[in-house]
Amino acid sequence: MAILKLNERYTRPAALAATGLYLCVCVLFFLPVEIPHKITFCVSILTLASLWLCPWEIALALLFSTLGDHMGSCNNFLGQMGFFALGHVWYIVYFVRRYFERVEKDRKLTGKAKGYLAMVVFCALALLTVAFTRIAPEAPAGIIRIGVCIYATLISIMMVTALLQRSSLFALGAILFVFSDFILAWNKFVEPVPYRHYLVLVTYFLAQWLLFIRSTKFRVGPEMRILRF
Repeated sequence: MAILKLNERYTRPAALAATGLYLCVCVLFFLPVEIPHKITFCVSILTLASLWLCPWEIALALLFSTLGDHMGSCNNFLGQMGFFALGHVWYIVYFVRRYFERVEKDRKLTGKAKGYLAMVVFCALALLTVAFTRIAPEAPAGIIRIGVCIYATLISIMMVTALLQRSSLFALGAILFVFSDFILAWNKFVEPVPYRHYLVLVTYFLAQWLLFIRSTKFRVGPEMRILRF
């Protein structure tokens, strides 16, 4: 349930308007114009729209993401990581609730389902292995290194719960989010990544939009069934 009420007949135009405005602001972000904290403006549009269009957990996840973007624009990495971690907590809460309300009831543990679940677990373990063996050891000892470990665990759980939603859009959004943060962390702690600015931000902006639009009642079209189980 959304935080604020909106008549269902306005869902489509509101979702399209939010998407259009979000796209314009994201494009403007990459233009060589100096605007203080301009990255904060992008996801804040989705945050505002989510008050009427998305479940309250998604609205909180987007709000904390916006705060994380602001901290990043202030070069406060610890604050950035902390707020994004809180955002992932709310994504997890939403995915867990949705799983038991919509997915678990009609899920049959077939051979295909078992294979899919095994793949999800393998991907999460692979991600955590890389995070704990290659990225975390390169982070400064102390609170930053501990925070990196906690963050890696939370985003892995977020990805797993998203992949269990039987939704290609949720799955793709979570995977792109993980990819974006992985590139960001690798560039910061391990070694420079070419074209990191675009690799991190384009995938991040797309990930947030996918998670936003799929959680609304508006459907952009039939989803691919490749991730259904």
